[in-house]
Amino acid sequence: MNIGARVTERIRDFIYRQKHNYRLGVARLSANKFLAGLTSQYNAIYTVGLGANAVQLGSLSSVGSAISALISAPVGWLMDRYGIKRFFLLAIVLSAGGSLLYALAPDWRFLVAAAILASVALSLSNTGCRVICADSVQSRDRVTAQNVCSTLASIAGIIAPLVSAYLVTVFGGMTVEGIRPLYYLQFAGYGLIFLLVAAQLREPQREQPADAETRFGFIADFRHLFEGRGNLRRWIAISALTSFPVALF
Repeated sequence: MNIGARVTERIRDFIYRQKHNYRLGVARLSANKFLAGLTSQYNAIYTVGLGANAVQLGSLSSVGSAISALISAPVGWLMDRYGIKRFFLLAIVLSAGGSLLYALAPDWRFLVAAAILASVALSLSNTGCRVICADSVQSRDRVTAQNVCSTLASIAGIIAPLVSAYLVTVFGGMTVEGIRPLYYLQFAGYGLIFLLVAAQLREPQREQPADAETRFGFIADFRHLFEGRGNLRRWIAISALTSFPVALF
């Protein structure tokens, strides 16, 4: 047996010994990565084709980043309080809505709403994905589980541009009308993912807060979280500093 076959077998065995939700999460993330990859290399061309200039094109990215930063903390708090599955499904609905807005857009200004929907969806799905992974695998397997998930999703992301390049050629080339059908395909793909997740995702087991803790509000909960947790504060500061250069691109 060659090295590639052995690696593939080990990855397969690793995935199958994890909980159902982890396997579903791997499939969902890979499908999401594929759908996002269908349009990612054409988004800027499409936006400019709808009339945006360089400043307006940059503003779409800035709006998305700002919305993501604003809602990240509340999203986590809401998931802790009310469960994962409903927000996970909401993320898929918002992703589909963003794709539909791209598909129907007669003008670049429609894409502002699409960027907002996509940013909210990304924040919801990333948070939910991390929680499901943490709940579904043992501590000793956690890093491996995250890397396996990322690797398979990356493979899907590599395949997607090849498929989209062929489709754009078939649909008429790198024009607005040649790219537009990709967003309809993306919308349909998110519909299929929604049905899969709605039918198969099991709500992760979580500890219910005590009566006294449920009286905390959003701000009080976060103040309570940071009390006496120097390592947590340092980790957040480092994450913010390392994320900034990435956001520039």
